[in-house]
Amino acid sequence: MKSPVQSLKELSIEISSLPQPVFVLVLGQFCNRFGAFVFPFFGLYLKDKSFELSEIAGVMAALGTGHFLGPIAGGYLADSIGRRNTIVVSLLASGSSLIGMYFVDNYILLLVVGAFYGFSVFIFGAPASALLTDLVPEEKRVTAFALFRLAINAGFAAGPAVAGFLYVKSPMLIFLGDALTTFLFAGLAYFFLPHGLRSIEGKATFRGVVDNWRNAVVDAFGNLRFRRFLMAVLLMGVSFSQIFTLLSIYASDRGLSPATYGWIMGLNGLLIIFVEIPAVQWLKGRDPRNVLMVGYALIGVGCLIFGFAETRTGFVWAMIVFTIGEIVALPIGMAYSSSLAPTAYRGRYFGLRGMTWAASNLIASGGVWLYGHMGASWWLLSGVFGVAGAWVIRRE
Repeated sequence: MKSPVQSLKELSIEISSLPQPVFVLVLGQFCNRFGAFVFPFFGLYLKDKSFELSEIAGVMAALGTGHFLGPIAGGYLADSIGRRNTIVVSLLASGSSLIGMYFVDNYILLLVVGAFYGFSVFIFGAPASALLTDLVPEEKRVTAFALFRLAINAGFAAGPAVAGFLYVKSPMLIFLGDALTTFLFAGLAYFFLPHGLRSIEGKATFRGVVDNWRNAVVDAFGNLRFRRFLMAVLLMGVSFSQIFTLLSIYASDRGLSPATYGWIMGLNGLLIIFVEIPAVQWLKGRDPRNVLMVGYALIGVGCLIFGFAETRTGFVWAMIVFTIGEIVALPIGMAYSSSLAPTAYRGRYFGLRGMTWAASNLIASGGVWLYGHMGASWWLLSGVFGVAGAWVIRRE
């Protein structure tokens, strides 16, 4: 067995051997996620503006609808105009619409702007994952995706805590700060990222878009492991999304302050910073389906524990269990799905993965409404989805 020092040395060598654009993506994601102030507080923000829980659920559903449509555009554009250009379009559009959401008071208009924001944000995932897959050989992809997530969570560890203090001063500050860091990432991407592979030639037409997507869907439908992976993600994602759509409201109802809630969300990122990459190095030689099964189950169990949490200590324990599941499952899942995606359909395969995440978010948006009727019992039911995802991913 290798000593910790040997393992750390090998990890350092593997990270240093990654292509330079990987580190541009990592830096950009860190800046963007550090400034991702709005989403963890969005439900609470709407509640403080006197929207009813049913109306908040409607806004979350609008975001979820945009989330579902975004990967369709992102997957196609990643394969046609290039990964970099698609990333820049996503970041500029999402930063602009985010500012718009703050200034909108009309509920119907908020639904429209929210749907566009959700659409533009979810354009990003397919080209970013496809570009990482283009740049990194398969044997190093688990490490590359873990490093990418490390940047996300390093930013997220500090971001919500800062956002909690900013929110108390003025909610406008979290919207402006979020938009500015998004624009900063757009600039880094435009000047320092390569285009990546392009597998779709010629001018885009409606018929061409439909045909290209149909070919990718037919190929993915015939890929049993990828199809099963998507079903497991759909189920697990319902549990996972509750942390980001409902938890701020639930924590407030349990008497936690915005600053305390931000600290608990930051704990998620801190754990990932210190644990995820060493854990991934230990896990990456194992059957990915077994790893995903354990991770998805722990995500579901974390939600179950939130259902019983009444104090800050209870919230901390629930977040620890949830985060361990996230650490185990998500980087392995990203690398596993990339190994199942053929080069010709790579962007669209990641688009399908993004659509699946978005579909789970859309389903999960109803959790705000269900929580209004079921109370903490909804957390128990939402946890069952994660456990079901664990069963699906390992089913032969």
